Amino acid sequence: MSLFTALLSGGWHWLAVIGALIAALGASYYGGKKIGKVQQQAEADTKSAQKEAAQTAAVAQQQQQHREEATRVTTENNNLDDAAARDKLQQSKYNKP
Repeated sequence: MSLFTALLSGGWHWLAVIGALIAALGASYYGGKKIGKVQQQAEADTKSAQKEAAQTAAVAQQQQQHREEATRVTTENNNLDDAAARDKLQQSKYNKP
């Protein structure tokens, strides 16, 4: 109690220093919380972007495979003569009633 009385009577600047110290600690605490939230959101955004990039790459790979298969089938069909093409159409599973 006498410490507070001494601070108030003659050493009020020490009281101001203590108040400034408490305010600085509070500001650093709340500032740190905000920075932590921003960093956490940035990590979540990065993971989301990486996942989306992986999905896009997988779709592009599948489309490339489909293009290659379509080109192969087109080339194979172009190499057939008329009788073989007709026979292939008749034997197709889509031609059966």
